Amino acid sequence: MTLLVGGVELGGTKCVLAVAKSPIEILHRAVVPTENPKKTLQNIFDFFSDYELNRIGIGTFGPVILDSESKDYGLLISESKKGWKNINLSREFSNNLQVDTTIDTDVNAAAIGEYRYGVGKDSQTIVYVTIGTGIGGGLLVNGKSHTGDFHLELGHMRIPNADNFAGICKFHGDCWEGLASGPSMEKRWGISASELSEPHPAWDKEAELLAYGIVSIIANHSPDKIILGGGVMKQKQLYPKVRSEVLRIWNDYTPLGNLSEMIVEPGLGLDSGIVGALILGGGPAQI
Repeated sequence: MTLLVGGVELGGTKCVLAVAKSPIEILHRAVVPTENPKKTLQNIFDFFSDYELNRIGIGTFGPVILDSESKDYGLLISESKKGWKNINLSREFSNNLQVDTTIDTDVNAAAIGEYRYGVGKDSQTIVYVTIGTGIGGGLLVNGKSHTGDFHLELGHMRIPNADNFAGICKFHGDCWEGLASGPSMEKRWGISASELSEPHPAWDKEAELLAYGIVSIIANHSPDKIILGGGVMKQKQLYPKVRSEVLRIWNDYTPLGNLSEMIVEPGLGLDSGIVGALILGGGPAQI
């Protein structure tokens, strides 16, 4: 019997689960809300309990320990999601499902999915940025996640804040996430991003704020592709606005080429993260 692979995209709002023959041959999937750890993990384990799995790949919100040699591999180390600090995902899955796991950040997983099956094919350096409940960024170099001493936390870099908006990040106030995430838009404009009309001035401001962070990414990583996903980017008019703002801020310092080919939508749509998690589930040799 062919053993199946499991995938978990553990986000701040919801968790996408899948069982598959291969990353693009998903047999069964489910979505459960991300609530307190006990309830959420039990829902995940219940979903997988009916399957004989080879491995499970997990793309998770962080910050999380990704050093597979560490005794704390899979440990969530910050209260970025209330109640989840000190939950060790590797240990929880091993104890409850008796299956090996490969863990990466949710944004790295999305980047891996796009590299293998989406718009990141044939790209040497990819940055995937998700703009939604928070802002996160994942970097791949030649298809491998770049983590350095710890994984990247692009959402917490500083960007200009000319109007001195307080920001909503409980750790840093007016970092990129604090100024340009979905909840920050709601605080700034008094209405959720999903309810803002297309001509609303909020989108010009959002494009400017996103462009500041993207210019820093370009200056630091010089990527072939910057893939923008997440709930805020469902507003398709943002893409050309962001590209225009990047050009303005970069101010012709170096040639950037065709930004319509550099700053792009996810090719896999909403499936980038779960496809990447399933690739992780294939084990290190498959990544």
